[in-house]
Amino acid sequence: MKRSSAPNISAPLSRSGARRKTSSFINPICVAATISVLILISLGGTLLFFASSGNNSNLDSPLNNNEGESQQQQSSQLRRQQSADIISGEEKRDPTNTQGLLIRADQIGDIRIAFRPDLAGPSSIQYVIDVVEAASVASSDGDIQNGVTCSRCNFYRAEPKLLLQGVIAQHSISSHSVSLGPCPDKLPPQSHCPEHDPNCGCHGPIMTKGMVGWAGGGEGPDFFLNTFDKPVDWWEHQHTVWGELDEESIRVVESAYDLPAHKQGMRMLDKHLEFSIELF
Repeated sequence: MKRSSAPNISAPLSRSGARRKTSSFINPICVAATISVLILISLGGTLLFFASSGNNSNLDSPLNNNEGESQQQQSSQLRRQQSADIISGEEKRDPTNTQGLLIRADQIGDIRIAFRPDLAGPSSIQYVIDVVEAASVASSDGDIQNGVTCSRCNFYRAEPKLLLQGVIAQHSISSHSVSLGPCPDKLPPQSHCPEHDPNCGCHGPIMTKGMVGWAGGGEGPDFFLNTFDKPVDWWEHQHTVWGELDEESIRVVESAYDLPAHKQGMRMLDKHLEFSIELF
């Protein structure tokens, strides 16, 4: 097969070389003027470079970029600290003076959760109170006794005849300060733990119908409401129980099982069920 020949396009350097060959006379004045112009252009380019570098230093310097990220983090931390300060000290609600949490879900109704500090200890109750109060500070649509919207308050999982699971969280409040519930009757720690909670121990009682606990054997912010008719002994003592439903609230929870859902390993609601929260 005949090989294609390269296109006959001359390079710019070759063209410059051809002009140099045809020049037989070089005017010294022209040479001097040319050199002067080149020097001025060079100096101007240098000044322009430094001016440009100075104007764009915040964009080009990795150090400055890190400083910018640090400033954003400090600003975020400051906002969180301000929310924490507002609900601290004398303004912080005493858990012993608060009976429970009221969840208002427009699509299904109101769910009343009576606090059980005797089962969970004080830190779980205080976390819920802090979330409500911090959400009240950040929100303009309510107060702690008239319903507030938090940054992450919704139900997302519904297992008919068993549980409704959701999350209660406000970005400025961490659940890491929550202690797991005490082991009832001084039972020994479990020897068989599920994969999602390899360090589980004894965190609470065998759950019965109407009990509310932190999900996954953890300390929140994910929680669930148990509606199983019999004691759920296969969960053993993994879960910290921090609340309990009344009969009417159990019926409201069970109505959520009729909402559209799909299987994704677990039975997940097609659309998260948002709710507001308040204390009573």
